[in-house]
Amino acid sequence: MSAAEGLTQRTSNRDDGTQVLPPDETDKKYMEKGYRKKAAEVVKKPGVPSLLIAVGIPLIAGIVDGLVNSPSGAWYKQLDKPWWNPPGFLFGAAWSVLYPVMGLASWLVWADGGFQKQGYPLALYAAQLLLNLAWPALFFGAHSIGLALVDIIVLAILVALTVAAFQRVNHVAGHLLKPYLAWVIFATALTISFYIKNHGYTGASDQEEHTEE
Repeated sequence: MSAAEGLTQRTSNRDDGTQVLPPDETDKKYMEKGYRKKAAEVVKKPGVPSLLIAVGIPLIAGIVDGLVNSPSGAWYKQLDKPWWNPPGFLFGAAWSVLYPVMGLASWLVWADGGFQKQGYPLALYAAQLLLNLAWPALFFGAHSIGLALVDIIVLAILVALTVAAFQRVNHVAGHLLKPYLAWVIFATALTISFYIKNHGYTGASDQEEHTEE
């Protein structure tokens, strides 16, 4: 068979009379690779379960941390507080919004390549979350305003770095963390005020007060 005859056999006629060459084996391989790539992208695409996990981690951890280290103890009530100290319910309301939004921001960054690609911003996020959860334990649990102050200063720095890192990956994720950064800065100023007003104050522990009664 000549080359011309082979070419003729590979052509097909359209309705308008034009001829189209069917894809050869090489074309088919490229098409199959393209289909497999798209299928893999669909499989790897983050979904609702991963979003729920990302949102649930900070929210549930924050709720448990707040219940274990409650500000309702006698030690906290005896502290000298600044006049601009918000009521307790406002803290609970703020964190109930900030924690899920924080988780959503982390999910948006994780969705763009996972831990393998976004290891640095996600490591910053994890570190700041640990410091966030450590503050109530230091302040309300250990009654150490000084350590709580050191913790929240480092926390504010890490949150600022996290916002910058998230911003480079996903603008929405970076913007979502900005209210959280503002709240942490406010809480830092509040902790500084508590430290100045109550420096050196230890007070009686709840256990000792119950014993005296």
